[in-house]
Amino acid sequence: MTHLSPKGPYGGLTAAELVETAKQWDLYDASVDGWRARPPSYTEVRYDNWWGSGATLRQLHGLAKDHGIPVAWVPPADVLRELVKADDAHRAKLAVLTAAEERIRTSCRYEIPELHAGWSEDYAVTVRHVMAAWDDGHLLAAGCLALAGSEDLMLEIAEVDRKRSKSYKRLQQAAARDLEESLWLHEQVALTPIGPLFTKYMPEDNDPIPEALSRHAVVHRMPLDHFNDGHCIVAIMLMVSLLREMEERRTQAQVSSLIDSLIDDRRYGEDLDVEWDREPDFDPPD
Repeated sequence: MTHLSPKGPYGGLTAAELVETAKQWDLYDASVDGWRARPPSYTEVRYDNWWGSGATLRQLHGLAKDHGIPVAWVPPADVLRELVKADDAHRAKLAVLTAAEERIRTSCRYEIPELHAGWSEDYAVTVRHVMAAWDDGHLLAAGCLALAGSEDLMLEIAEVDRKRSKSYKRLQQAAARDLEESLWLHEQVALTPIGPLFTKYMPEDNDPIPEALSRHAVVHRMPLDHFNDGHCIVAIMLMVSLLREMEERRTQAQVSSLIDSLIDDRRYGEDLDVEWDREPDFDPPD
């Protein structure tokens, strides 16, 4: 792994150095190289759950784009490693998820955020019902509730107005953003797995059911061979991932607002200093 000399922002690295260093960090496979502490600046360019997976950015993006598997926030690094190494057939990816069900459930439970001011309480309550159903062994019920509960989260994060026409088409467009090396991956990766959800499927035209999890197939036909255990886990991971992403974005917005406020206060103070340092235009009273 590359460790650059301390300089610049982002934990001692310039922005350009950090992007390049992330490519070296991607090569770190904890199962081969042993445990290593995560660098503080890692989360500027990658998601925390990627550390130690040994998976490249494009491999993880491919899981989300081609198989509709969420990779932001969940699942844990060891599961991501197994997903990347598995055969590219969709059923092979689902087999990894079902075999790792307990590890994924633990990861999902860990990433569920607390209720925050300004949030709809429905989000926090719904995801906890999802996890309760999963804990009780009702994976199908948990998957159905998670899939239904994810739609509003998708629209909010993608900033798509439900009242406007072709809202699902707009979601697909948001999910289809090209992957670029940058400091912020959130807008590129978090929404990527929703693309396959809205693959064209018209049951009245006898369309074949899409291979990846299809919202339209579940809602209009509910084929249990399609909405299997693997796809139920995908649906739950999607809801948790989107909910955690929404929390992250709101936190970032609050931090940015606070920084802007501090900068404005500093400028105001500097303006006051300039005013008082000026030569007065009048004789002050005795």
